[in-house]
Amino acid sequence: VTYPEWQSPEEDLNFVTDTAKALANVATVLARALYELAGGTNFSSSIQADPQTVTRLLYGFLVRANNSWFQSILKHDLRSYLDDRPLQHYIAVSSPTNTTYVVQYALANLTGKATNLTREQCQDPSKVPNESKDLYEYSWVQGPWNSNRTERLPQCVRSTVRLARALSPAFELSQWSSTEYSTWAESRWKDIQARIFLIASKELEFITLIVGFSTLVFSLIVTYCINAKADVLFVAPREPGAVSY
Repeated sequence: VTYPEWQSPEEDLNFVTDTAKALANVATVLARALYELAGGTNFSSSIQADPQTVTRLLYGFLVRANNSWFQSILKHDLRSYLDDRPLQHYIAVSSPTNTTYVVQYALANLTGKATNLTREQCQDPSKVPNESKDLYEYSWVQGPWNSNRTERLPQCVRSTVRLARALSPAFELSQWSSTEYSTWAESRWKDIQARIFLIASKELEFITLIVGFSTLVFSLIVTYCINAKADVLFVAPREPGAVSY
């Protein structure tokens, strides 16, 4: 994914690349095929992937996570997860990574709905009529900037996106050699070790430098003397005379 060099990060975020257009076309074909396989008919052009959304996802996950869109869809206490580089894609075992949270809130933003609930109502929607915390997930996100870009406009997003631990029954049943349930292991470093690398003293380094420099000067002097007396030290052998029989 490449962007024009003269654009700002905000312009790169909303710049629809050729890659985004191609992926949007593929997503459109796939979505329509799944819709037909599920029994849907007469969808016409209503099922259409948005290239603008695709290009924002590409920019956020592959180029720069710290952008205005990701900031607006996350909670305030999760904003530290966004850096000026791509998100890490390492799979965590015990706790979700920053990528997991960003995917969760991106799906909530795309599939959920912004409500008029206050912050207190969003944190405890059970007291609000026609709202159910058992059916929906409520998140109080930062929201976009106002027109003057002086403060954000937070809002409550209601969606069906939830996080659940993907635990294999093999670990719950302690069946480590099970061929029915999937298992996965990771190496762990339990022993703490340290390595000490010796550093030569200043005196030894100085002596080594003097010896090396003296050897260099001596070799230059010897080379000069040999070169000056080359005609004496290296005499060409005489050509043998004619031999008669």
